[in-house]
Amino acid sequence: MSVLASSSLPADSVTFSKAADALSALSTGRRLGILSAVAELNAAAGPARLADVAQKVGLDLKTLSKEVVRLTEAGLVTREGASLTARPEALGDLAASLAEHTALNRIVPPDSPLRRYLSHGRITGLPKRPEDLEALALALAALLPEDCSLTENEVNTLLAQAGDDVARLRRLLADFALVDRAGSAEYRRRPLPGPTAAP
Repeated sequence: MSVLASSSLPADSVTFSKAADALSALSTGRRLGILSAVAELNAAAGPARLADVAQKVGLDLKTLSKEVVRLTEAGLVTREGASLTARPEALGDLAASLAEHTALNRIVPPDSPLRRYLSHGRITGLPKRPEDLEALALALAALLPEDCSLTENEVNTLLAQAGDDVARLRRLLADFALVDRAGSAEYRRRPLPGPTAAP
């Protein structure tokens, strides 16, 4: 059995469900166009009247109302009577919530200075300060299971959760002596000092 298969990650099903609802609601050009039209009308004159949106997107009121229900259920539009308000910020909120479930964001606390090197839970650049670089290396090492031999491909798969340059991330682990390795055939994480949470 693969190490990767046995290390399933806990998930916030509510966040994932909301994200799925929003993506599903935007999966048709029609609803995407409606959201865009509502946002444009909101920018010009505040809450958009249903009739104005229908005219702008070329739909009858019945069809538009059905599509607006999907956008409303997904939290992308609010409706008060015949007035609509776009909520595109809901997408940003969902993105931020989803990012907190990435492997590295679960290890690096939200108030950690290391977060400045992450975007949506992935490394955008390595720190210059040696102590920050070491802290990031410790966070990466925490992605690897303890007491388990891994192949280079398995290590790459785990590190790919944190960044695209897995070879560089592997070298970082080796540079800080956080893994023992026998060529590329076997990697083993060394015991981490103290708590695995990054500063």
